[in-house]
Amino acid sequence: MVLGITGKSGVGKHVAADFFAQRDWRVLEADGIAHKLYRPYLRVWRDVVDRFGEEILTKNDLIDRQKLRQVVFGPSEASQQALKDLNAIIHPELKRYLKDEVYFLKKRKKNVVVVAALWKEIDLFEVCDKVLHVKAGEHLTFDRVNKRDGTTQDMFEMVCKNQCEPPQADFVVVNEGEVKALYKELNEVLNAL
Repeated sequence: MVLGITGKSGVGKHVAADFFAQRDWRVLEADGIAHKLYRPYLRVWRDVVDRFGEEILTKNDLIDRQKLRQVVFGPSEASQQALKDLNAIIHPELKRYLKDEVYFLKKRKKNVVVVAALWKEIDLFEVCDKVLHVKAGEHLTFDRVNKRDGTTQDMFEMVCKNQCEPPQADFVVVNEGEVKALYKELNEVLNAL
């Protein structure tokens, strides 16, 4: 079984994934995979540096994701084009990597969770057997992201503007309370799989 978990920033996708990981499901996290693809001197790294310049690099030649985020998440047309360019570089490689990993894990008879905010861009509904959509109110999600990353309200809104909710999902859970309440809902999802 391959379960996709999606939702906007701060809704608790990773908390939901942890629930399944505790039950021996393998977790593939799209953002974590993107981190691997950004490793220095790999093809994605070269393409990103060619497009955005060496000023997005740290002194150790790592891509500074905060600097890159400031370039691609803005109100200007240049920022919107930069985001499109970045997505054109990263998403094909991310999809390929995810599909390869899912194929490998399915061959080994493993249950898999794929966590991704950008469900459309990585074809989550194609990769997964079922999809779980985690939701929460915007004020709560901003508070969570601000505490986790120190993200400003403006940056949060720009990021969320680029994260659309799926029109249909096999399961929807609302995560606005305690973890215990979320786990209860996730247990119902697990029993329905």
